[in-house]
Amino acid sequence: MNGTILLFGFEDLPSIAAMGGVAERFGAKLVPVLRPEYNKTLGVLAGVSKARSGAMPYAGGPLGGRMLVLCGLEDRLNDLLSAIRQAGIGVDCLKAVLTPHNRDWTVLALYAELQAEHRAFQEKR
Repeated sequence: MNGTILLFGFEDLPSIAAMGGVAERFGAKLVPVLRPEYNKTLGVLAGVSKARSGAMPYAGGPLGGRMLVLCGLEDRLNDLLSAIRQAGIGVDCLKAVLTPHNRDWTVLALYAELQAEHRAFQEKR
């Protein structure tokens, strides 16, 4: 496997299966992340960082939408995003790439940041 796709807020089997097909096509590992893991960092979830002790499982509600994080797939980003659109995963799904800057962020922190960026982008339209 070469690269990982982290899924958040994907709760229906057809969209998970669609993303599974995309991941397989690109030789990536698909990791649906369960809600109790939302307090973990993106690096830990992607398997590139070590878990810190003391992190409590997330016990809050859902994110409020879907999000995916592409890890180690930057060299195929354009083709991958096109395949995600073709799989029916629309613009309502927030997307990010794992970077050295955000790998220590929690799922909740990244989701909040992407929502803010999405709102700012929509206001400029």
